[in-house]
Amino acid sequence: MKYYSILNHDKSYIPKFGEIANGVIIEKKSKFYSYIFKVNSEEEAINYINIIKDNNKEARHVVYIYSLLQNNVCNIRFSDDGEPKGTGTKAIYELLTKEAITNICIIIVRYFGGILLGAGPLSRTYLNTARKALDICTKKEIYHYIDYDFSVTYSKYTQIKPIIDKYIIDETIILKDIQFNENVDISIKIRDLMYQTVVNQI
Repeated sequence: MKYYSILNHDKSYIPKFGEIANGVIIEKKSKFYSYIFKVNSEEEAINYINIIKDNNKEARHVVYIYSLLQNNVCNIRFSDDGEPKGTGTKAIYELLTKEAITNICIIIVRYFGGILLGAGPLSRTYLNTARKALDICTKKEIYHYIDYDFSVTYSKYTQIKPIIDKYIIDETIILKDIQFNENVDISIKIRDLMYQTVVNQI
């Protein structure tokens, strides 16, 4: 099963709270602000949720959903923060599941404008607010890696360095550590599907 994280390649984007993208939609005088964070742990997600809550104390609702990939399984947590059941995060949950997007935290702040939207329009507005921020982002496949440590002579290292550099560029290899001792001691991570190929070349 392939899973994807999200990135924002807009170099000019200046985050306010550490988010990689945000968006806003106004619907019948209610303002919906979305913030998308890339996260790798529940602690990170909760920290961002608390930051957004602390900076939006006058908001009627702070709805959130976050997904984390653990042992190749997506674990998703969410809160509609008092909105009618299923109107805040249900459609966003279905979107993340369909697109296999994980390691993400989406927070949507609603400032109530005094007009009730109804369940259907409310759910669509939350989804569209999330989509507005997601549309700025690109999907990137999450690869699985296997640790590999080895030691080579200096002459051997000069031979294999171009191979390692090439694989680092295309993210087949992640260089963890390199020590120039009596030999060159190298610690890397190899993408699982390429593991045997890379090891054989080394």
